Amino acid sequence: MKGLVKTRHGRRPRGSLTREQVVDAALRLADGDGLEALTMQSLAKRLDCGVMTIYGYVENKEDLLDAIALRGLADLVLPRPLPVQAADVLMAWGRAMRRTLIGHPSLPVIFLSQAVIGPGIFRGIEALLTRLRPAGMSPAAGVHAIYAVLTYTTGFVAWELARTRLQPQSLYAASWRREFANLPPEDFPLTARVLDELSRVAGEEQFEIGLSALTSGLAGTQPGPQARRHARASGHDPFGSS
Repeated sequence: MKGLVKTRHGRRPRGSLTREQVVDAALRLADGDGLEALTMQSLAKRLDCGVMTIYGYVENKEDLLDAIALRGLADLVLPRPLPVQAADVLMAWGRAMRRTLIGHPSLPVIFLSQAVIGPGIFRGIEALLTRLRPAGMSPAAGVHAIYAVLTYTTGFVAWELARTRLQPQSLYAASWRREFANLPPEDFPLTARVLDELSRVAGEEQFEIGLSALTSGLAGTQPGPQARRHARASGHDPFGSS
């Protein structure tokens, strides 16, 4: 009879969780398995607790998504000190945001589906505005510039993830070549010349081209020295400098 006795696994003791632990677990689950895999049931299983226990720490799914987005943004690190020129400040902001979104691939989906507002957002805005103002950009212009870079970066990473992050870039390149092979090349002579370039439109080089054009326009200047140095160091200068 001893072999017929089932061992009962007790759940986590009441009060042994914190909201921070719940949010961290949710972020890891969403980043690792995809946002669609994040449910109250799957999170409860990950935390070895009941579903109703989760509701003791978050109000609903929207509150949970808001919390994990803010938690993910806490990993964003801006260079210190920030550059002097407004365009370069915005470039540094865009690059830091892209690194964070790539590290937390669930975040772009959340940002595109709901508003995320919290104390950390205000601290980030204040830090950027504080640096942009001495560079000649008013707070009103600065906040619109910050969000222009944010929306560009979020959209780009959402585009980039499916093409060259969740699969090797070589597969993305192969898909372009495979589809083009089914077309009459004489109908697409110019496209044939840039076929290899098309496999690079979802990576860092493309991001830098768009970001440099955007930030230069927002700052009303030519690309700043930091942007030019970064382009030359990467082996591709979209500004056409020698």
